[in-house]
Amino acid sequence: MNCSPLPQFVIDRDHRVVLWNKAMEDYSQIKSTDIVGTDEHWKAFYDSKRPCMADLVVNEDLDGLEYWFPRRCKPSQQVKGAYEAEQYYPHRGPQGTYLHFTVSTIRSHDGEIIGGFESFEDITKRKVAEKELQESEEKFRSLIENLNVGVYRNTSDPGGTFIQVNPAFAQIFGYDSPDEIMQIKVMDLYVNKEDRVLFLEDLQREGSITDRKLLLKKKDYSNIWVSVSARAHHHEEGFIDWVDGMVEDITHRILAEEALQKSEKRYRSIVENINDGFCIHDFKGVIHDCNENFALMLGFSREELIRTNLDEFSSTQMLSFRNDVVDELKNKGVVEFDGDINVKNGTPHYYSINSSVISQEGNGKVHSFLRDVTKRKEMEKKLLKSENKAHKRLSEIEAIYNSAPMGLCVLDCDLRYVRINESMAEMNGFSPQEHIGKSIHEMVPDLGQQGEAIIKEIFQTGKAVSMEMNGATAAHPGEVRTWIEGWYPIKDSSHQIVGINVAALEITEIKRANKALKKSEEKLRLTIEGAGVIMWFWNIEKDVVEWSGHYKHIFGPEPIPEMGYDDLLSFVHPDDLEKVETAFQKTLQYGADFKVETRTIGKDKSMHWFSIMGRVVYDLQGKPQEMIGIALDITNNKIVQQELQETLRKLKRSNAELEQFAYVASHDLQEPLRMITSFLQLLKLRYENQLDSDANEFIHFAIDGATRMQEMINDLLTYSRIDRKSDDFKEVNIKDILQQITFEYKLLIQEKNAVIHYGELPVIHADYTQMVQLFQNLISNSIKYNDQPCPTIHITAEKQGNDWIFKVADNGIGIDPQQGDRIFKIFQRLHSPDEYEGTGIGLAIVKRIVERHGGRIWYDSQPGKGSNFYFNIPGRLDHEI
Repeated sequence: MNCSPLPQFVIDRDHRVVLWNKAMEDYSQIKSTDIVGTDEHWKAFYDSKRPCMADLVVNEDLDGLEYWFPRRCKPSQQVKGAYEAEQYYPHRGPQGTYLHFTVSTIRSHDGEIIGGFESFEDITKRKVAEKELQESEEKFRSLIENLNVGVYRNTSDPGGTFIQVNPAFAQIFGYDSPDEIMQIKVMDLYVNKEDRVLFLEDLQREGSITDRKLLLKKKDYSNIWVSVSARAHHHEEGFIDWVDGMVEDITHRILAEEALQKSEKRYRSIVENINDGFCIHDFKGVIHDCNENFALMLGFSREELIRTNLDEFSSTQMLSFRNDVVDELKNKGVVEFDGDINVKNGTPHYYSINSSVISQEGNGKVHSFLRDVTKRKEMEKKLLKSENKAHKRLSEIEAIYNSAPMGLCVLDCDLRYVRINESMAEMNGFSPQEHIGKSIHEMVPDLGQQGEAIIKEIFQTGKAVSMEMNGATAAHPGEVRTWIEGWYPIKDSSHQIVGINVAALEITEIKRANKALKKSEEKLRLTIEGAGVIMWFWNIEKDVVEWSGHYKHIFGPEPIPEMGYDDLLSFVHPDDLEKVETAFQKTLQYGADFKVETRTIGKDKSMHWFSIMGRVVYDLQGKPQEMIGIALDITNNKIVQQELQETLRKLKRSNAELEQFAYVASHDLQEPLRMITSFLQLLKLRYENQLDSDANEFIHFAIDGATRMQEMINDLLTYSRIDRKSDDFKEVNIKDILQQITFEYKLLIQEKNAVIHYGELPVIHADYTQMVQLFQNLISNSIKYNDQPCPTIHITAEKQGNDWIFKVADNGIGIDPQQGDRIFKIFQRLHSPDEYEGTGIGLAIVKRIVERHGGRIWYDSQPGKGSNFYFNIPGRLDHEI
């Protein structure tokens, strides 16, 4: 007993507990050690003391059983002498608890009662299911009674006897009530008796029939088309007990149904056979029942869906208005709406949902029909998208029509304006609104007669007419304008002309331009012929070359016969032939402009130089169609060019000879000059005290002149060597050069109290030695020509494009701007030797060094305000450090 899964206990004759099994402990939460030996076993079931069934059977109090368990206690069918009863405990569990009790007496060997045995089991689930089944049957019955389709049950014999029909069934066939129609045989409704036989045979064979279209007759003997769906209910021996079916009047749509044979049937059977999904749920969304179609819609089995909540399948959007739907159901009893539900695979489907309240009690009961409208929704979306596109396209067309650069209008058959765009209205000199309803004669009188002639031709031929029209409009009164117009007939479904579409393009300015162009072309032709230019055209496809202008230089005075590409090449000088052919092929292959200079041999054997240029013209497919170009006789230019080259060659040779002469002269004068200087110094040393003051002064002048002559020769030698011999160009750090110069000029800088400023300077590609000479001359000049107590020099460099611009600025005596570039000429001095020593060649050397490096030098200065010298050096392979 203690191992029994059912709660059980035993009491003795005095109602004290003798046994209290483990299941009883679990149910009552009372330990056996606490209850055995007491008479408090009632606490396991009741809040206050009262007899249990075991107490009553021990006392053999059958009246007490009826009193305490009215209409619920009965003798057991399983155990002789035992009793059974069901008791409902509303406060136990969320929905209350149902217990089924079995109780019997325990007797001694002589039959005396010595105790009682009581056992029970929890039957709550079964009772709830029975209750729900009962409620479901009631709801289905209510549903059937309220369906707007006929529902019936009848026997399966050929005649057929109605067992049950709903009011809609009787109404369909014109009977006043179900009882009235149930008095006739099923066969009596058939127009063709064979249809009844075939119906039963198919039902016997298939078990069910769906959407069978039958021609039946009503009470008044009028025919009616119905859709019948039926299901056979078989006896266990195989024959049909009865038939359940559903009938729908489809007379009004039988023709449409024949065209839609593949469409789904609205109903199949009473509930299970309807095409729509159907479910019963409460206001909270808990599903209590559903048909197979509903389960199929969601992708689950029917068993999986029972007791689940609709919220689990509802989309976020549906959940957002769920409470509004429930409120409307409670207030109105019915609600219709569309919503999206997520099926088992996660794909959202759209459903049309029709819900009605069955009961408002408790959590309520609602039955809902679901119809899958996913395709319809998708079509609606596509349609909306298509409508939006169409609307957008229509707006675009309207915008294009109104803003088209050409005039557009629609005329009726009497030449009255029905529609007109801005361009044509502007051409006519009126607003679009002023045109509507008025004729061409009223708006543009000059075009009226022309329009009458065109519309007459259109009515005669039925075809469009294009022509040029002329006249004055209000937009340009008194001025004849010209249009190219196309008039296109508008035809109705019977091909009758009901109007005219007109497109007009004004060509007044084009006509004027063409006239001016012809005049210009004539001038150009005369100019070309006067300039000696030859125009040529090569039709590539036909291989025909045409010429105009002064072609006689090449072909002679005779008229030119038709010639092709090969004929053209026959006039090219043999040494230039390959060059010309290569230029042609390159132009045809890559589309480059044709340009070549070549010699030609004319028919008179004379040779001419020509500069020939041309360009390819392509067709719409990108294929070379023709070449157009000019040929210019440059024979005289070539002669002049050759003479110029010869002159340049002679000039270069002369310059080289002059440079060589300057170098040799300055070099060869060195030795005699040194000898003169030496003898003068010896003369001064030996005879200075023997000569008078005049003689000494003459010797001093002679020595001074010889010394300055020596300096000038040295400077001239330096100047001549700049382009003759120098170091190779390499990377030169200008900062290193300035550091070297300041070291070499240290005594001079200290003596003059000078200051030289420079910051970061670049590395440039240059001749190192010449860069030293350049900066030495500029710095020494800045110190020499300076009357300030502290001569100051600033040296900077700035990158501009690919060049470095150097600046050497000082605070010296300055230079008169009127001197211009004289300061850069050799041996040109602005001061006497008594004022400032020097030969006047330093800046000439600087200029020549800068020019050798591809740059130029310039300055700006004002007397007394210092000088700024600038020069640029192209930046090849240079970088800042």
